[in-house]
Amino acid sequence: MRHYETLFIINPEITDEETDALVEKYTGILTERGAYIGVVDKWGRRRLAYQVHKFNKGYYVLFDFGASPEAVAEMERNFKIDENVIRFLTVKQGEDYDVEAAQAAQAAKAAKRAQAEEAENRPPSDDDEFHGDDDDDDDDDDGDMPDDRD
Repeated sequence: MRHYETLFIINPEITDEETDALVEKYTGILTERGAYIGVVDKWGRRRLAYQVHKFNKGYYVLFDFGASPEAVAEMERNFKIDENVIRFLTVKQGEDYDVEAAQAAQAAKAAKRAQAEEAENRPPSDDDEFHGDDDDDDDDDDGDMPDDRD
Protein backbone atom coordinates (compact mmCIF):
# COMPACT_ATOMS: atom_id res chain seq x y z
CA MET A 1 0.00 0.00 0.00
CA ARG A 2 1.46 3.33 -1.10
CA HIS A 3 1.02 6.70 0.56
CA TYR A 4 -0.91 9.25 -1.53
CA GLU A 5 -2.29 12.72 -1.10
CA THR A 6 -5.11 14.00 -3.33
CA LEU A 7 -6.41 17.54 -3.47
CA PHE A 8 -9.54 18.13 -5.49
CA ILE A 9 -11.72 21.16 -6.13
CA ILE A 10 -15.49 20.86 -6.27
CA ASN A 11 -17.99 23.14 -8.01
CA PRO A 12 -18.74 25.89 -5.45
CA GLU A 13 -22.33 26.29 -6.58
CA ILE A 14 -23.56 22.93 -5.27
CA THR A 15 -25.09 22.67 -1.78
CA ASP A 16 -23.24 21.55 1.33
CA GLU A 17 -25.21 18.29 1.36
CA GLU A 18 -24.20 17.56 -2.23
CA THR A 19 -20.59 18.39 -1.39
CA ASP A 20 -20.64 16.00 1.58
CA ALA A 21 -22.20 13.30 -0.60
CA LEU A 22 -19.48 13.81 -3.22
CA VAL A 23 -16.71 13.50 -0.62
CA GLU A 24 -18.40 10.36 0.74
CA LYS A 25 -18.60 8.93 -2.80
CA TYR A 26 -14.85 9.26 -3.32
CA THR A 27 -13.91 7.91 0.11
CA GLY A 28 -16.20 4.96 -0.70
CA ILE A 29 -14.47 4.35 -4.03
CA LEU A 30 -11.13 4.15 -2.23
CA THR A 31 -12.27 2.02 0.73
CA GLU A 32 -14.07 -0.46 -1.58
CA ARG A 33 -10.69 -1.13 -3.16
CA GLY A 34 -8.87 -1.71 0.14
CA ALA A 35 -7.54 1.79 0.80
CA TYR A 36 -7.09 3.26 4.26
CA ILE A 37 -8.23 6.90 4.50
CA GLY A 38 -6.02 8.71 7.00
CA VAL A 39 -7.27 12.28 6.69
CA VAL A 40 -10.22 13.92 4.96
CA ASP A 41 -9.67 17.64 5.33
CA LYS A 42 -12.39 19.92 3.98
CA TRP A 43 -10.80 23.32 3.42
CA GLY A 44 -14.03 24.93 2.29
CA ARG A 45 -14.74 27.49 -0.40
CA ARG A 46 -11.74 29.49 -1.52
CA ARG A 47 -10.83 31.79 -4.34
CA LEU A 48 -9.01 30.11 -7.23
CA ALA A 49 -5.72 31.49 -8.48
CA TYR A 50 -7.18 31.69 -11.97
CA GLN A 51 -10.53 30.99 -13.59
CA VAL A 52 -11.28 27.29 -14.17
CA HIS A 53 -14.34 26.26 -16.21
CA LYS A 54 -15.82 29.73 -15.62
CA PHE A 55 -15.44 29.42 -11.83
CA ASN A 56 -13.52 31.92 -9.69
CA LYS A 57 -14.07 29.93 -6.48
CA GLY A 58 -14.03 26.26 -5.56
CA TYR A 59 -14.57 23.95 -2.61
CA TYR A 60 -11.22 22.36 -1.71
CA VAL A 61 -10.93 18.85 -0.22
CA LEU A 62 -7.72 17.04 0.76
CA PHE A 63 -7.38 13.26 1.16
CA ASP A 64 -4.33 11.68 2.79
CA PHE A 65 -4.53 7.92 2.34
CA GLY A 66 -2.83 4.62 1.67
CA ALA A 67 -3.97 2.69 -1.39
CA SER A 68 -2.98 0.56 -4.33
CA PRO A 69 -2.28 2.28 -7.65
CA GLU A 70 -5.42 0.64 -9.07
CA ALA A 71 -7.63 2.31 -6.42
CA VAL A 72 -6.10 5.70 -7.20
CA ALA A 73 -6.62 5.15 -10.92
CA GLU A 74 -10.30 4.34 -10.35
CA MET A 75 -10.79 7.44 -8.18
CA GLU A 76 -9.13 9.63 -10.82
CA ARG A 77 -11.22 8.03 -13.58
CA ASN A 78 -14.33 9.04 -11.64
CA PHE A 79 -12.95 12.55 -11.09
CA LYS A 80 -12.58 12.94 -14.86
CA ILE A 81 -16.20 12.06 -15.63
CA ASP A 82 -17.75 13.95 -12.68
CA GLU A 83 -18.86 17.42 -13.80
CA ASN A 84 -18.78 18.70 -10.18
CA VAL A 85 -15.01 18.09 -9.83
CA ILE A 86 -13.30 20.97 -11.59
CA ARG A 87 -9.65 20.09 -10.80
CA PHE A 88 -7.71 17.37 -8.98
CA LEU A 89 -4.12 16.43 -8.25
CA THR A 90 -2.79 13.22 -6.72
CA VAL A 91 0.78 13.02 -5.43
CA LYS A 92 2.54 9.85 -4.27
CA GLN A 93 4.10 10.66 -0.91
CA GLY A 94 5.96 7.39 -0.44
CA GLU A 95 6.15 3.69 -1.21
CA ASP A 96 4.81 2.51 2.14
CA TYR A 97 1.83 3.74 4.12
CA ASP A 98 2.11 2.99 7.83
CA VAL A 99 -1.50 2.42 8.93
CA GLU A 100 -0.60 2.20 12.64
CA ALA A 101 1.26 5.51 12.56
CA ALA A 102 -1.63 7.14 10.69
CA GLN A 103 -4.13 5.83 13.24
CA ALA A 104 -1.95 7.08 16.11
CA ALA A 105 -1.63 10.52 14.50
CA GLN A 106 -5.38 10.65 13.90
CA ALA A 107 -6.09 9.66 17.53
CA ALA A 108 -3.67 12.32 18.79
CA LYS A 109 -5.30 14.94 16.58
CA ALA A 110 -8.77 13.93 17.84
CA ALA A 111 -7.60 14.12 21.46
CA LYS A 112 -6.10 17.55 20.88
CA ARG A 113 -9.33 18.73 19.22
CA ALA A 114 -11.40 17.37 22.14
CA GLN A 115 -9.12 19.10 24.63
CA ALA A 116 -9.45 22.40 22.77
CA GLU A 117 -13.25 22.07 22.65
CA GLU A 118 -13.33 21.26 26.37
CA ALA A 119 -11.25 24.32 27.18
CA GLU A 120 -13.49 26.45 24.97
CA ASN A 121 -16.70 25.17 26.57
CA ARG A 122 -15.69 25.26 30.23
CA PRO A 123 -16.97 28.14 32.33
CA PRO A 124 -14.44 30.81 33.25
CA SER A 125 -12.75 30.41 36.64
CA ASP A 126 -11.35 33.04 38.99
CA ASP A 127 -7.90 32.39 37.55
CA ASP A 128 -9.12 33.45 34.09
CA GLU A 129 -10.18 36.93 35.19
CA PHE A 130 -8.10 39.97 34.38
CA HIS A 131 -6.93 41.68 37.57
CA GLY A 132 -5.60 44.97 36.30
CA ASP A 133 -2.19 45.94 35.04
CA ASP A 134 0.45 43.28 35.71
CA ASP A 135 3.19 45.60 34.50
CA ASP A 136 6.13 45.48 36.94
CA ASP A 137 7.60 48.79 35.85
CA ASP A 138 8.39 51.05 38.79
CA ASP A 139 8.34 54.25 36.81
CA ASP A 140 5.63 56.78 37.44
CA ASP A 141 4.79 57.25 33.79
CA ASP A 142 1.09 57.82 33.67
CA GLY A 143 1.13 58.50 29.96
CA ASP A 144 1.04 62.30 30.30
CA MET A 145 3.54 64.40 28.47
CA PRO A 146 5.96 66.32 30.69
CA ASP A 147 5.08 69.94 31.08
CA ASP A 148 8.25 71.98 30.43
CA ARG A 149 6.48 75.34 30.44
CA ASP A 150 7.36 77.55 33.40
